[in-house]
Amino acid sequence: MKKQLSRKQNTGAKTRKSFFHHSSAAFEAAFQQRLGASPAEWIKAKIENGSRKEDVKYLFEICAAEFSEKSPDFERYYNPAWKKKEPAAVPKEEVKSMTPRTSKIYNKLVRDRIPEIIEKDGKTCICETLSREQYIAMLDAKLNEELAEYQESKSLEELADLLEVMGAVVKARGYTWEQLTAIRK
Repeated sequence: MKKQLSRKQNTGAKTRKSFFHHSSAAFEAAFQQRLGASPAEWIKAKIENGSRKEDVKYLFEICAAEFSEKSPDFERYYNPAWKKKEPAAVPKEEVKSMTPRTSKIYNKLVRDRIPEIIEKDGKTCICETLSREQYIAMLDAKLNEELAEYQESKSLEELADLLEVMGAVVKARGYTWEQLTAIRK
């Protein structure tokens, strides 16, 4: 599910300290493992692909929040010399032979680096970051969709998908999985 950056409200519940809270090397290793690039490489690629610095910084903070309670300084990894790469010129003969592109609008939540996979295929992917309320509404709709798919198939894979969405809903609403399972007992 697409991660949303949100400020946690103090509910009085104990919070678990992140392993990566104090170690930039551990943060960088976790970032590399999860996103397949170091923070600097990831930021550079986003800038070179035409993303604005403010947008990249926001996405970085969202990703960093997953590994650390205190986001590392974006400026530590950002190099102002990085610029958008200009596309290579296409000869006029090739322009005439190109077919017009069609676009599709999906209005779906995104996970597992799907936009990067789409862009690696040479396609353009435009994503919108939802407000907290919009994100929760989309998660609730996805929860209903996954439940219906499980009801139809009764497969273990659909149950796993249902659990994944439930985890995202729990997190988006400001709870933890431990709080949910404690209530269940």
